[in-house]
Amino acid sequence: MSTSPVSIFFLGATGYIGGSILKRLISHPNHKNFEITALVRSADKAKALETQFGVKTVLGSLEELDKLAALAEDAHITINTAGCDDEPMIKAILRGLKQRREKTGDIPHFIHTSGTGEFVDNAHGEFGSDKVYSDLDIATIEALPPNALHRPGDLLVVAADAEEGYARTHVVMPSQVYGVATGPLVDAGIANPHTLVIPLFVRAALKRGSVGVMGKGVTRWTNVHIDDVTDFYILLLDAILQDPTKVSHGRNGYFILDNGELETRETLQAVADALFALGRISTRELVPYAPGEAGQYLINDYIADLMFTNARTKGERARQELGWAPTRTSQDFLGGLREEIEVLVKKEDGKTDV
Repeated sequence: MSTSPVSIFFLGATGYIGGSILKRLISHPNHKNFEITALVRSADKAKALETQFGVKTVLGSLEELDKLAALAEDAHITINTAGCDDEPMIKAILRGLKQRREKTGDIPHFIHTSGTGEFVDNAHGEFGSDKVYSDLDIATIEALPPNALHRPGDLLVVAADAEEGYARTHVVMPSQVYGVATGPLVDAGIANPHTLVIPLFVRAALKRGSVGVMGKGVTRWTNVHIDDVTDFYILLLDAILQDPTKVSHGRNGYFILDNGELETRETLQAVADALFALGRISTRELVPYAPGEAGQYLINDYIADLMFTNARTKGERARQELGWAPTRTSQDFLGGLREEIEVLVKKEDGKTDV
């Protein structure tokens, strides 16, 4: 691996996935050669990142498009974990990468975090699906509707490589990510330790008094532990720095991350069991949502429907190409829920800061 300085522009440093990746970057064996610049909204978190962890920060938001373009232009590698559906943000980053290529001749890399939500159907909890998406089956991915969830952003990213050729792009598609993030960035109050789905189900149940289920709850999603996700990002970064010509990119640069699968009912039942044991809901039985009710508890109707879709995948590229070997399984997901839910309940009660 090269010992030359590597400029990295990082988006999403205070988030769940982003903070977990940044933790690994600042402890990487080659970290002294990483020149990391993170865009951060909070002045307090920016100061902590700089003084405690040596990460250069720039105060700003994802709406400051010229700033995004300039920061991307200054970096050989841009890692986006801040959002995959913000098209103006993505276009600004790509504008910066194109300017870098035109001005310096360097071919920058863009590691863009998307998700397997791109593959969801409209099951509303009523049926499972036999459809399984592989990241080696590019034709099937490219046949997805251009307005599918996350797809517009992914198309912009891939086109920068496959059609215009000014950057090498890599679209990372984690499935349902689980596990409590840990480490110094979480301990310092900089990074979010929790994923989206489980806190959403817990808050809904606490408000409703029971765990709700849409339809039969028989839809299925693949899943992956947060630590296995960060392992992949480090493998990808190391491979790029070792020999970028050997890393899939552009049309072939999709990397699905998964290592197990659960029926939605299984996850909800584990949530119900934990909350009932804590005395926070009246029954451990799953109580069906009435028509139109789920959206009252799960943010809105769109998110509620999304929680009860199928998104079944087979992540093969990372395993075959980079030797990614995730170790946590769906049983680890279920087994760790009780402890995580206890922490989440305390958070909702306002008894502790997490």
